[in-house]
Amino acid sequence: MSLLNCLSLKLLLILSFAVQSHAHISISIEKDIYEYAKEILADQPIAEFSAEIFNHPKCQRDVVEFLIAQRALLEGGFAHPFHFTLGNYDARNLKLLESGLLLMSFDTIWLSQAQTIKDDVYISEPIIEKGAYFAGIYTSGSNKVSLQNKISKDLSQISVVSSRAWLVDWVTLKALKPKQLHHEDDWITMAKLVSNGWVDAMLVSFNNTRPFFYEGPGYRIEAVEGIKVALRDSRHFVVSRHHPYAKEAYNALQLGLAKLKARKFIFQAYRQCGFITPLVDEWYTL
Repeated sequence: MSLLNCLSLKLLLILSFAVQSHAHISISIEKDIYEYAKEILADQPIAEFSAEIFNHPKCQRDVVEFLIAQRALLEGGFAHPFHFTLGNYDARNLKLLESGLLLMSFDTIWLSQAQTIKDDVYISEPIIEKGAYFAGIYTSGSNKVSLQNKISKDLSQISVVSSRAWLVDWVTLKALKPKQLHHEDDWITMAKLVSNGWVDAMLVSFNNTRPFFYEGPGYRIEAVEGIKVALRDSRHFVVSRHHPYAKEAYNALQLGLAKLKARKFIFQAYRQCGFITPLVDEWYTL
């Protein structure tokens, strides 16, 4: 996008908010996450859902955060409604945040990644503390036993797919020296590559199914038993400093998150979803 076009878009954005006291704010979100959240929420108001709704087979970390972000803003007093734009935005949202064309990400990002754009965003308090994030090594059901025998102290005997946009995942995987490390922007495409056996594995957070698996149209991936990967960083929501509602949204977000943390709501939500689970406490950590 040219500088002139970017400035024009920002000007239009500012003018549109100036004439609307409760403008619909556009938020980009992955289509599958939006659909899963809609199913899990089941028409309950954002202000009223309990953490127990996340005890659902389609729950995953992104879904929890999508709904937690909305709940925190609401509890913090942010009254503006949202319009959700669906698509594949993982690789684009940081650029939209930097430019002020996106108010905030409804998915947390790693602190190390947030700090690379700290002049352009406000960074929330940690939603997931450093040391609390473990991911599973997911593969096709027919490949689980084979991979379990190939993984020792590293991943040098297997191929892995991830995204360079997921900074901590990418750096962690490179340190584990996979035989091949493939880049792909889209999570669903990654899952299909792994499910069909074209790539051996990918990192995915745990959920509340046992054995741990994810499935959708064209894919089913399952966690290799007994092995987990530590991703040593904290995760945070970020709010663009350049959006017309930046300060209002950030203050509301911080206040709302503090309220939810005080009630242990966020911990309970992750627990119900299975992202934080005692079932993998004894698993070997790479």
